[in-house]
Amino acid sequence: MYKIFLYDGTFEGFMCAAFHIISEGIDKDRAIIVSKNEYQPMFIDSVREVQSDLKAFLEMRKGIIEKTDCSVFKKIYYAFLSDTEDKESYILRYLFLLFTHGKKIKYLYSDDIVNAVEKMAKNVSREIGKYMGLIRFCETNEGFLYAKFEPKNDIIKPIAYFFKNRLNEFCWAIHDVKRNKVAIYDRKKVQFLICNTLKLKVTHQEEMFQMLWKKYFKSMVIEERKNLKLQQQNMPKRYWKYLVEKN
Repeated sequence: MYKIFLYDGTFEGFMCAAFHIISEGIDKDRAIIVSKNEYQPMFIDSVREVQSDLKAFLEMRKGIIEKTDCSVFKKIYYAFLSDTEDKESYILRYLFLLFTHGKKIKYLYSDDIVNAVEKMAKNVSREIGKYMGLIRFCETNEGFLYAKFEPKNDIIKPIAYFFKNRLNEFCWAIHDVKRNKVAIYDRKKVQFLICNTLKLKVTHQEEMFQMLWKKYFKSMVIEERKNLKLQQQNMPKRYWKYLVEKN
């Protein structure tokens, strides 16, 4: 019989579930962590719902950093943001390895679990880096800047905190259309909301700027040297959807 640990879908909630499994000495091969929203009940499962607890989360974070360092904790966080199926299982097993091997976990290149977590974290890190330079804000009639994107991974939080530092003089909203998540900044703090519908209208001035930018972009193109294949290698087509010059 498997022991199913249900959590609230957040990184903190996942870490609390992992904390209970590890601290209680539960066999990693008999424990499964599943988001409450994704769990499909089975009669043979032993189900336990874990509440997010700041003390347990901080203790878990402290233990990871003491055993390894801050970069490994960040790697685990990035892996959690991945859209990889069954990511919780990979990360849980990675945590067991971490508490067994400590800093040596960085060099367990032959271990499938370590490689999987490394791959997830790198994929997320690359996507965050891409969107740091590709997020495009527009001015709305509501008086704040607005940007929307559809990332492969659930990266709205690191993206929002990046722009909190970069655009701290403006009120803005960043909308993950794929997941219906919105990050809102009011010049003081960032808040994260779920929003199924969000209808905004850009200002007339914004429309003029977008039109001028498209004309400028088109005028700079040298048709004889146009290379769409190279463009897509440098910037995959999935990033084009919300770029003004590409629409």
